[in-house]
Amino acid sequence: MTKKMDKVFHKKFGQRVRFLRKERGMTQEQLSFEIDADNSYIANIENAHRDIPLSRIRLIAKALNVKPYELLKF
Repeated sequence: MTKKMDKVFHKKFGQRVRFLRKERGMTQEQLSFEIDADNSYIANIENAHRDIPLSRIRLIAKALNVKPYELLKF
């Protein structure tokens, strides 16, 4: 995957996380707390500044009450 494709993927993933988080009425801070991460972690994901491991995708999905694959529906 090229660097440009990576950036597009990360941006879409971050937008999906933001959409689901807001749909559930959660703040970035609340979601970070749920997955035991520092406060800027979710902001970095949502703004496509961070690549995350599968284990964190699973935790984010659980905190948002969705299946992990639903984070990748974009």
